[in-house]
Amino acid sequence: MEDVEYRPQRSLGTPTLVKACLAVAATAILLLLGIGVRAAVYVAGFPAAASIAWFAAYACKRRLRARITAAGIESRRLRSRFVPWTQIRDVKVVNRVTVAHLAVMGSRNGVRYGSRSGGGTRKLSSVRVQLANGRWRELAMPVAWENAPDPEFANKAKVITDRWRAAIGQASAV
Repeated sequence: MEDVEYRPQRSLGTPTLVKACLAVAATAILLLLGIGVRAAVYVAGFPAAASIAWFAAYACKRRLRARITAAGIESRRLRSRFVPWTQIRDVKVVNRVTVAHLAVMGSRNGVRYGSRSGGGTRKLSSVRVQLANGRWRELAMPVAWENAPDPEFANKAKVITDRWRAAIGQASAV
Protein backbone atom coordinates (compact mmCIF):
# COMPACT_ATOMS: atom_id res chain seq x y z
CA MET A 1 0.00 0.00 0.00
CA GLU A 2 1.40 3.35 -1.07
CA ASP A 3 1.78 6.28 1.33
CA VAL A 4 -0.56 9.24 0.83
CA GLU A 5 0.38 12.77 1.86
CA TYR A 6 -1.98 15.71 2.28
CA ARG A 7 -0.65 19.28 2.29
CA PRO A 8 -2.42 22.66 2.40
CA GLN A 9 -3.67 24.23 -0.78
CA ARG A 10 -1.65 27.04 -2.33
CA SER A 11 -4.27 29.65 -1.47
CA LEU A 12 -4.12 28.88 2.26
CA GLY A 13 -2.25 31.65 4.03
CA THR A 14 -2.12 34.07 1.10
CA PRO A 15 -4.15 36.77 2.92
CA THR A 16 -1.85 36.38 5.93
CA LEU A 17 1.22 36.77 3.73
CA VAL A 18 -0.24 39.89 2.08
CA LYS A 19 -0.94 41.44 5.51
CA ALA A 20 2.63 40.68 6.59
CA CYS A 21 4.09 42.32 3.49
CA LEU A 22 1.89 45.40 3.96
CA ALA A 23 3.02 45.65 7.58
CA VAL A 24 6.67 45.54 6.47
CA ALA A 25 5.96 48.32 3.96
CA ALA A 26 4.21 50.37 6.66
CA THR A 27 7.19 49.89 8.96
CA ALA A 28 9.60 51.06 6.27
CA ILE A 29 7.47 54.11 5.45
CA LEU A 30 7.18 55.08 9.12
CA LEU A 31 10.92 54.79 9.58
CA LEU A 32 11.68 56.79 6.43
CA LEU A 33 9.23 59.55 7.33
CA GLY A 34 10.52 59.76 10.87
CA ILE A 35 14.25 60.04 10.21
CA GLY A 36 15.71 61.85 13.17
CA VAL A 37 12.54 61.53 15.24
CA ARG A 38 13.01 59.16 18.14
CA ALA A 39 9.27 58.43 18.50
CA ALA A 40 9.09 57.07 14.93
CA VAL A 41 11.12 54.04 15.97
CA TYR A 42 8.61 53.21 18.69
CA VAL A 43 5.60 53.79 16.43
CA ALA A 44 7.18 51.64 13.70
CA GLY A 45 7.53 48.83 16.23
CA PHE A 46 3.80 48.04 16.09
CA PRO A 47 3.59 47.15 12.38
CA ALA A 48 6.98 45.44 12.66
CA ALA A 49 5.69 43.19 15.45
CA ALA A 50 2.50 42.51 13.49
CA SER A 51 4.50 41.54 10.40
CA ILE A 52 6.60 39.09 12.41
CA ALA A 53 3.44 37.51 13.84
CA TRP A 54 1.82 37.26 10.40
CA PHE A 55 4.95 35.75 8.81
CA ALA A 56 5.05 33.18 11.64
CA ALA A 57 1.35 32.36 11.16
CA TYR A 58 1.94 31.91 7.42
CA ALA A 59 4.90 29.61 8.05
CA CYS A 60 2.83 27.51 10.48
CA LYS A 61 0.02 27.12 7.95
CA ARG A 62 2.42 26.06 5.21
CA ARG A 63 3.95 23.40 7.52
CA LEU A 64 0.69 21.51 7.96
CA ARG A 65 0.79 17.96 6.69
CA ALA A 66 -0.76 14.54 7.21
CA ARG A 67 0.88 11.40 5.91
CA ILE A 68 -1.06 8.15 5.74
CA THR A 69 1.22 5.11 5.83
CA ALA A 70 0.71 1.37 6.19
CA ALA A 71 1.65 1.67 9.88
CA GLY A 72 -0.49 4.68 10.83
CA ILE A 73 -0.99 8.43 10.48
CA GLU A 74 1.71 11.08 10.86
CA SER A 75 0.23 14.51 11.51
CA ARG A 76 2.46 17.59 11.50
CA ARG A 77 1.70 21.04 12.82
CA LEU A 78 4.61 22.58 14.71
CA ARG A 79 5.93 19.10 15.41
CA SER A 80 5.19 15.68 13.98
CA ARG A 81 3.07 13.14 15.82
CA PHE A 82 2.66 9.56 14.71
CA VAL A 83 -0.40 7.51 15.66
CA PRO A 84 -0.30 3.80 14.76
CA TRP A 85 -3.49 2.27 13.39
CA THR A 86 -3.66 -0.05 16.40
CA GLN A 87 -3.99 2.99 18.71
CA ILE A 88 -6.97 4.45 16.80
CA ARG A 89 -10.49 3.58 18.01
CA ASP A 90 -12.51 5.70 15.61
CA VAL A 91 -12.18 8.15 12.71
CA LYS A 92 -14.80 10.82 12.10
CA VAL A 93 -15.32 13.88 9.95
CA VAL A 94 -16.27 17.04 11.85
CA ASN A 95 -18.43 19.52 9.95
CA ARG A 96 -18.51 22.80 11.85
CA VAL A 97 -20.50 24.88 9.35
CA THR A 98 -22.93 23.35 6.90
CA VAL A 99 -23.63 24.67 3.43
CA ALA A 100 -27.11 25.76 4.59
CA HIS A 101 -25.57 27.88 7.37
CA LEU A 102 -23.19 29.52 4.91
CA ALA A 103 -26.07 30.35 2.58
CA VAL A 104 -28.02 31.96 5.41
CA MET A 105 -25.13 33.81 7.07
CA GLY A 106 -23.13 34.59 3.96
CA SER A 107 -19.59 33.27 4.04
CA ARG A 108 -17.99 36.71 3.95
CA ASN A 109 -20.68 38.83 5.65
CA GLY A 110 -21.18 36.68 8.74
CA VAL A 111 -19.34 37.01 12.01
CA ARG A 112 -15.73 35.89 11.81
CA TYR A 113 -14.82 33.24 14.33
CA GLY A 114 -11.17 32.79 15.15
CA SER A 115 -9.68 29.40 15.78
CA ARG A 116 -6.31 28.38 17.12
CA SER A 117 -5.08 26.67 13.97
CA GLY A 118 -7.18 28.59 11.42
CA GLY A 119 -5.53 31.95 12.09
CA GLY A 120 -8.78 33.95 11.99
CA THR A 121 -10.67 31.93 9.38
CA ARG A 122 -13.35 29.40 10.13
CA LYS A 123 -12.67 25.73 9.69
CA LEU A 124 -15.53 24.21 7.81
CA SER A 125 -14.54 20.54 8.09
CA SER A 126 -11.73 18.44 9.50
CA VAL A 127 -10.87 14.85 10.35
CA ARG A 128 -10.49 13.62 13.94
CA VAL A 129 -9.21 10.31 15.26
CA GLN A 130 -10.07 8.84 18.65
CA LEU A 131 -7.04 7.40 20.39
CA ALA A 132 -7.02 4.23 22.50
CA ASN A 133 -7.16 6.34 25.69
CA GLY A 134 -10.44 7.93 24.53
CA ARG A 135 -9.05 11.35 23.58
CA TRP A 136 -9.79 12.88 20.21
CA ARG A 137 -6.99 14.35 18.10
CA GLU A 138 -7.64 16.52 15.07
CA LEU A 139 -5.41 15.81 12.10
CA ALA A 140 -3.53 18.75 10.62
CA MET A 141 -4.79 17.91 7.14
CA PRO A 142 -7.15 17.47 5.32
CA VAL A 143 -9.04 20.56 6.44
CA ALA A 144 -11.50 22.74 4.54
CA TRP A 145 -11.28 26.42 5.56
CA GLU A 146 -13.69 29.17 4.71
CA ASN A 147 -11.14 31.05 2.62
CA ALA A 148 -9.55 27.89 1.16
CA PRO A 149 -12.26 25.24 0.65
CA ASP A 150 -11.02 21.83 -0.43
CA PRO A 151 -13.24 20.26 -3.14
CA GLU A 152 -11.53 16.89 -2.55
CA PHE A 153 -12.04 16.93 1.23
CA ALA A 154 -14.69 14.16 1.29
CA ASN A 155 -12.52 11.87 -0.83
CA LYS A 156 -9.49 12.46 1.39
CA ALA A 157 -11.50 11.74 4.54
CA LYS A 158 -12.84 8.55 2.95
CA VAL A 159 -9.29 7.40 2.11
CA ILE A 160 -8.26 7.87 5.75
CA THR A 161 -11.33 5.98 7.02
CA ASP A 162 -10.86 3.17 4.50
CA ARG A 163 -7.16 2.79 5.36
CA TRP A 164 -8.01 2.65 9.07
CA ARG A 165 -10.70 0.02 8.50
CA ALA A 166 -8.36 -2.04 6.32
CA ALA A 167 -5.61 -1.84 8.97
CA ILE A 168 -7.88 -3.06 11.78
CA GLY A 169 -9.51 -5.71 9.59
CA GLN A 170 -12.97 -4.21 9.15
CA ALA A 171 -14.73 -4.25 5.84
CA SER A 172 -15.44 -0.85 4.33
CA ALA A 173 -18.99 0.28 5.07
CA VAL A 174 -20.87 0.94 1.87
